[in-house]
Amino acid sequence: MKIQRVVGCFMEYDGKFIIMHRNPDVYEANKYGLVAGKVDKGESDIQAMLKEIQQETGYEAKQDELEFLGEYRWEHPEKIYDFVTYSIKLKEKIKVRLKRDEHQGYLWVTPEECYARNDLIHDFHKLLRDVGYVKNH
Repeated sequence: MKIQRVVGCFMEYDGKFIIMHRNPDVYEANKYGLVAGKVDKGESDIQAMLKEIQQETGYEAKQDELEFLGEYRWEHPEKIYDFVTYSIKLKEKIKVRLKRDEHQGYLWVTPEECYARNDLIHDFHKLLRDVGYVKNH
């Protein structure tokens, strides 16, 4: 079975983080997920994460801002995903510059607000528990 390596980042400010609203014509259409993307061949996880943050939000993150939270494997019938997770503690609330071919919007949410949603991408609820953003669920 094919294994896809993916990176994702909790971009946090003042107790909230950004979730991205996926376009209707992409995989996991109209659902919310982290700033995230595939790791390309020859690319490190960190290079991929910095690229995705810049492309999806317009924010120019630096490597020393990234905090590694863990790597999680999600097995789906068609593919296995290795999801490498980071966080960034932003110094100020950023204005996201959307990549319109991927996302139609974004929200700032608390972990509990995020967890309560029923329109999250596959395994996002599990990720919130695994990295410790929500407990006792």
